[in-house]
Amino acid sequence: MLLTHKSQLINTALVLLFSVLMLQGCGKKDEVREVEVTRLSALEMYLAAKRALDAGVWSTAADKYRALRSHYPFGHYTEQGYLELAYAQYKLYQMEQAVSTVDRFIKNYPAHKNLDYAYYLKGLIYFDSDRGLMQRINPDRSADRNQDNIRNAFTSFKNFIERYPESSYAPDARKRMVYLKNQLAAYEVQVASYYLRRGAPIAAVNRAKFVLESFQDTPAVANALALMVESYTKLDEPELAEQSKAMLAANYPNHRYLEEGELDLKSDVLTWSDIWPF
Repeated sequence: MLLTHKSQLINTALVLLFSVLMLQGCGKKDEVREVEVTRLSALEMYLAAKRALDAGVWSTAADKYRALRSHYPFGHYTEQGYLELAYAQYKLYQMEQAVSTVDRFIKNYPAHKNLDYAYYLKGLIYFDSDRGLMQRINPDRSADRNQDNIRNAFTSFKNFIERYPESSYAPDARKRMVYLKNQLAAYEVQVASYYLRRGAPIAAVNRAKFVLESFQDTPAVANALALMVESYTKLDEPELAEQSKAMLAANYPNHRYLEEGELDLKSDVLTWSDIWPF
């Protein structure tokens, strides 16, 4: 019995000793790794991050850009790495973090040579905030999505073009603005249609008028006019209904409403692939 007890004590002591040695070994390995990282120059750390970014390994790239910023808070490579970190976060669908990183870049480096790209990227982040993988593969035609992100994207692209109208990214931004404007207009028509179905024709008319005033060059205008015809008819305003119908016929003679008396709200919305195919 005594020998057994001593054996147990010896085994326990050996286990504890082994555990301590393992912990010390791990600590030394971490210290070695830290020393190895700090020995890398800013250029070497930046190039390692850029290689991961170019390879599409977004998570690894983001980690390496953060490490670069941690070890070298200032300098040319850190500045550029800041912007590329935002792009990696965008590709990881970390949209809030990406916008925050871009905003800090714009604030901290107002004279950076790639500042135009930073403003463009901010619009791109908002543009894709509601567009996951399946949405990219099979884009739907629903306009009733997150309107805040659509408005933010439109505003960001507008700010970008006002600042950098000659940027190489400007043509793409303008096409995206067309798409976003169509989305916003189609959403307003859907809201007007909802009001009409809920028995609020005055609210429907006001919403449709807003489309005519603010989104004159979008496909939604035709359905806005058709909704005005319907709404004025329900309000027992035959003269206004006829005026709206005449305007619809003059500008959109082949509209479905004129032939069948039916609205096709889906026709308002162009998918992004209709404007600029990926």
